[in-house]
Amino acid sequence: MNAHAIDEDDTDEGVVPVGEDVLPGYDVVELLSRGQRVDTYDVHSRERGCRCIVKIVRPDRADVERVREAVLTEGRLLTDLTHPHLVRGYEVVEQPVPAAVLETLGGHTLDALVARRRLGPRDAAHLGLQLGSALSYLHRHGWLHLDVKPENVVVDGTRAVLIDLSVARQPGPARAGIGTEEYMAPEQLSGGVLTAATDTFGLGVTLLEAMTDRLPDPARALPYRVGRRPLRPWGEPLPPAFGDLLRRCLHPDPARRPGWPELRRVLTAVAETS
Repeated sequence: MNAHAIDEDDTDEGVVPVGEDVLPGYDVVELLSRGQRVDTYDVHSRERGCRCIVKIVRPDRADVERVREAVLTEGRLLTDLTHPHLVRGYEVVEQPVPAAVLETLGGHTLDALVARRRLGPRDAAHLGLQLGSALSYLHRHGWLHLDVKPENVVVDGTRAVLIDLSVARQPGPARAGIGTEEYMAPEQLSGGVLTAATDTFGLGVTLLEAMTDRLPDPARALPYRVGRRPLRPWGEPLPPAFGDLLRRCLHPDPARRPGWPELRRVLTAVAETS
């Protein structure tokens, strides 16, 4: 994660002051964000002698079991699984309050970058290859991310890193509404069986937003809006194979969305020839 302050909840009850330990050995440098379930701090690790990120259950949510389990699950996944395009976890703390210690990332979130400059097809294809490889890695280990969006991608130079596994879960039936609405696949919006194809939908929306700096409202209407017309995200048509791939990523039927081998093949061709 990167160290840029974000205000999500302006209440300060239970916030650990700068200079004090949020966990033993971790001095608070700054509160980065106050979410509905967790507080995220920029900290200094006395053991490692460097900056880290601590995601810790908010004091007022410490008795909510599903919140505790979500933080522990994210921490365990990020410490157990290692991938160059997935944020790295250093430590999981269970008591007295569940927390995860993560690496600090340089760079900026993709949504902040796209607000300044949209991506062309070649850069978007490189981005898709990196994020797709991280998602495929998660899927092979039996997990879905379920919240792929520009806000959850940190870009540092030519490296993109997927962050925030706070709603990650294993494939299967799920209640409606897991994730961020604008990026949800139809099966997420309505509740249904979630699979690797659910993350493919989020990846498709993210790549289109990266090239347009616009997000359809709602995202689920996009396949019908673009129809068979050429996609012109930056003023000229996408390479046909790329445009067709993105349409299929956003297909309402999960079975019609491309798998990782096809995604990798098409995106590699675009990245190498655009």
